[in-house]
Amino acid sequence: MKRGSRSCNPIHSRSQSEGDLPSLVQLDSFSESSLRQWQAASRNLSDLNAALFFGLELERQRHSEALIDAVRCSLTSGEPFENWARIVDYRYCCAPLSVAGSVKRDGGRFNMGATLGPVTFSPFPALYIAENYPTAYNERFGSEPSASGRGLTSDELALRGPGSFTHVALRGRIELVMDIRETHSLQRIASVLRKFSLPGNVRYLARRLNMRSPPGLVRSAAALQRQLLHKDWRTLPMQFDLPSNSQIFGRIAVAAGAHAVLYSSVRQEGSACLALFPQNWAKTSSFVEVMDGTPSQARLTRIDGGIRDFY
Repeated sequence: MKRGSRSCNPIHSRSQSEGDLPSLVQLDSFSESSLRQWQAASRNLSDLNAALFFGLELERQRHSEALIDAVRCSLTSGEPFENWARIVDYRYCCAPLSVAGSVKRDGGRFNMGATLGPVTFSPFPALYIAENYPTAYNERFGSEPSASGRGLTSDELALRGPGSFTHVALRGRIELVMDIRETHSLQRIASVLRKFSLPGNVRYLARRLNMRSPPGLVRSAAALQRQLLHKDWRTLPMQFDLPSNSQIFGRIAVAAGAHAVLYSSVRQEGSACLALFPQNWAKTSSFVEVMDGTPSQARLTRIDGGIRDFY
């Protein structure tokens, strides 16, 4: 446009009279045909994810003993830890180590919840803790507690008031740990995954979606680690009612007798988190307990091999 020329946009060229409503700019338009196309694409995408999961579930069942053995051979003895952190909603502060929240809705990164395909998948609990308070806060709310800006705070985005949660300091020791912070611990598992075959109908469904190539399978330890630490692991549970790869891994780890999965925090670089499986601690030396003083009516301030009710 040359300097001095007038805009041909009627929204800008028309003078606004007193009392006129502000003009609206149409961003996009839809037709019944385009809506039908999107609905068809949505169904095809759901079919593709279902075919991929259930087809690979047959592969997982076929190689279940090998997968469990691979995890079991990769377990290590954990070191004692102190001053780890857990964020607890204030209304649950009298049961700071309860795992009840982990089986609500879709579950956590390494466990399946009660509403995730309840007919198909059996829920199992996990207790999530972080190595320090900033990491626990960041994992819970999505930003550091000291983060500030002009927008909404992390508490406000999570519909929490500043006093509606509490922080507890923890110590403990975990006997059998699946440490996935380094790829070498995942080599045995990846060697089993390389035997998996892509379900035949997945290629057909991928073509219906005009995909250049069908979804790839995990073939290496590095690819497996990326899947386990994927930032968007909630996509499959929330959109397709299917467990994520990390939740499937957690199920295998529990079946292998793991007491915990030790992993790098996705939200706090350089920090670590633990997904604890106390259901596997019976008659072992694994334990976790609250270091601080607790209210007289508090329960579940310690979980060890002799505790059977951790809800």
